[in-house]
Amino acid sequence: MGLLGTVTAIGMVDYFAGDLPTIEQLQTSKLTQTSRILDRNGNLIEALYHQNRTVVPLSKISIKLQRATIDTEDRSFYANSGVDYRRLMIAIAYDLTHHTATLGGSTITEQVVKNDVLDTQEAQSRTISRKFHELVLAEEMERRYSKPQILELYLNSIPYGNGAYGAEAAAETYFQVHAGNLSLAQASFLAGLPQAPTEYDPFGTPDQLAASKDRWGQILDGMVTVGDISSAAAHAAYNSDMLDRMIAAHKALPSSHNPMTAHFVDYVEQYIAQRYGTRALYEGGLMIYTTLDLPTQALADKWVKSGVATYAKRGVNTGAMLVMNPNDGEILAMVGSADYNDAAIRGQINLTGVDPLGWRGVGSSFKVYTYGAALQAGLITPASLLNDQVGVIGGHTFNDWDAKHEGYISLRTALAQSRNLPALWTYGRVGGAQVTTFMHQLGVTATIENPDGVATTLGHDPLSMAEHLSAYSAFDNGGYRISPHPVLKVIDADGTALEAFDPSANRVQVISSDLGYMMTDLLRGPVKLYLGDLGARPVAGKSGTTEAYTGSIFIGYTPGLAVAASLMHIDAGPDCKSGYAYLATNFPPSGWQCPTGVLFGENVGISVWKPFLEAYYSNHPWPAMWTQPAGVVTRQVCSYDGGYVTSGGYSEIFLKGTGEPTYPCGANPPPGAAPYQPPSLSPSPSPKP
Repeated sequence: MGLLGTVTAIGMVDYFAGDLPTIEQLQTSKLTQTSRILDRNGNLIEALYHQNRTVVPLSKISIKLQRATIDTEDRSFYANSGVDYRRLMIAIAYDLTHHTATLGGSTITEQVVKNDVLDTQEAQSRTISRKFHELVLAEEMERRYSKPQILELYLNSIPYGNGAYGAEAAAETYFQVHAGNLSLAQASFLAGLPQAPTEYDPFGTPDQLAASKDRWGQILDGMVTVGDISSAAAHAAYNSDMLDRMIAAHKALPSSHNPMTAHFVDYVEQYIAQRYGTRALYEGGLMIYTTLDLPTQALADKWVKSGVATYAKRGVNTGAMLVMNPNDGEILAMVGSADYNDAAIRGQINLTGVDPLGWRGVGSSFKVYTYGAALQAGLITPASLLNDQVGVIGGHTFNDWDAKHEGYISLRTALAQSRNLPALWTYGRVGGAQVTTFMHQLGVTATIENPDGVATTLGHDPLSMAEHLSAYSAFDNGGYRISPHPVLKVIDADGTALEAFDPSANRVQVISSDLGYMMTDLLRGPVKLYLGDLGARPVAGKSGTTEAYTGSIFIGYTPGLAVAASLMHIDAGPDCKSGYAYLATNFPPSGWQCPTGVLFGENVGISVWKPFLEAYYSNHPWPAMWTQPAGVVTRQVCSYDGGYVTSGGYSEIFLKGTGEPTYPCGANPPPGAAPYQPPSLSPSPSPKP
């Protein structure tokens, strides 16, 4: 009978404990961990979790918390074999006499088994067989694992309330410190929470706060009883201002989804989920170092909001800004709307265009693709005279914003003043296929609705602001196509680098550095014309205003920074409430395309783009001016027709060889111009005696 009992007991233990996981398996598969999104300098942007947990070794958990927990949950922890049979028998007797089925008296080891080994359904059941299974596994766990290993598992797994699982997350949630730095008052307070985290919520109702304080007193009394602390120490901790300071600090913390960075966080979450899955994102303990610079983000957010307030009377209610490194696409700031939490402006739609829902028309800032394609093809030069005289093109009549005609003007003047007719005539000459090919080479993926229509150059087609800014960046960086990038590196919970951004990878030159420099030099014109003292700096940019003022943009760069900013009106519903819908003549305005008052892209440049740039460079050194490459030459030309002269003209830059003027001054007069009269040479002064 004894032998049969022994064999039966061994068989039952083997049956119940056969699948007991290893410590490593428990840590990696059972203990889900919080992932963290950090800015480029390691500052926390946001924590992502289903259970907010950061696993740390026992050596990094305060000994005060260890003792307070043992004193509270299992005073015989270091002496028992995983089951405290004395406590168990007392609990059973209590259950029988009170007609309950609590089956209490669990040790720390039993709680680890219940929380981290048993499946959820079995752990929640209140049956004799479940309790027996728990006891057998607890005894077996004590044989396989050391007491410190079991305590480490316990302190990393138990819930402390307010989404915090484990000691490290609890210390950060309640006190903004690491678990290893907890004081006696803090450690004893945390030790009481796992019994009933919801009931003892200090951030909840007054009753919950009072309950948590009572529970705290019980924990301190228990520590005094076992001799771990003195009565004086317990009294000092309990009567400190710790709770008041904890609650005040909690109220001062930003919301879990900070609206200032929410659009960028959404973008990063999508990026990580596509590569590693949502489980890794919310449970994998990833450290996601992003490209974002929080001070730059704060500046961008400030000036977008300022622009919205400045032009609120014109119907503006939202805006966006994107700031990138033009050399590799690193996103330094991303403001997707004026208010992420404002549903009335569809605030959670990212207007920087990383989501196609946020694509918008870009107005005259599209003209750079027309002129860039024409310069690349050798059809025009910066000195070429373009038609700002005839407004009828292909049977359609076009006008400029001021309804004026300036005759025939140089490309440089036409671009600086953003004249429409020169761009329309140039687009027709180059051809839509060549212009859209040029645009796509630079990285803009949008499909153009009617590439054969010359009005395409006026920028009514919706584009991604992010791709638009990336395309402009190619003019700045020597002709290389870049794409927006949000992440510098990703490190998993074990410290293994899953990826690291390589700026030189897939680096493709799509236009010559010579053409890039020429476009940059031309784009300095609008800055000099509209943005005051920035014209003396290495700054290039272009404005854009869409039909009926449904959107206004200013986009440009310095040698180290690319910035796009926009202002507009958006309503949540299908109809516009901006009050300026009557300005829309060629389309039915919807909540997405609401006309504002008369707001030009230059207004955005003056009120948002320029002050942001000035604020940024008040804390960063201005870069040096762009260097003219050998493939760009300076020649003397005349203003009459852009032909070359040996003297008496003005200096202009050209692409060496194919892009230089091929005719002498006077050989290519614009239509209707008076015959060219060479400047008369002044007689030499007579020599004096």
